[in-house]
Amino acid sequence: MPVLYEIDRDRALVRTTCAGFVTFEQVMAHFAALERDPRRRDMMDVILDLRQVTSMPETSQLRQVAERIAAGESRLQYGRLAIVAVEPERVGMGKLFVQFAKGRFAAATVVPTIQDADRWLGDTTVREATA
Repeated sequence: MPVLYEIDRDRALVRTTCAGFVTFEQVMAHFAALERDPRRRDMMDVILDLRQVTSMPETSQLRQVAERIAAGESRLQYGRLAIVAVEPERVGMGKLFVQFAKGRFAAATVVPTIQDADRWLGDTTVREATA
């Protein structure tokens, strides 16, 4: 499956990786699986790694994903989101998603490396979206 995730309960962190050709249906199924996962916590930060994805969603699909986050199970809330992307198209997609998802995350940004994402999430002074 091109959308994989792992949960770090100690850090209240979801690490999601999209690789290869990812469909809209796979992304939506990811959220359903995450909501049912017994390892999750009520409030979790997210690292979304887009460096290996080869497909691009339509703008309307990005908007639907942001809406899906807001409509998900009420106990599942998201803290901060760090999107990891390098290719200009993926960076742009990440920034657009940050705009659509305003208010659904405490803060969100797009960074080029996993290390930058970890560093940004570790910074307790980050409070607003900074894409």
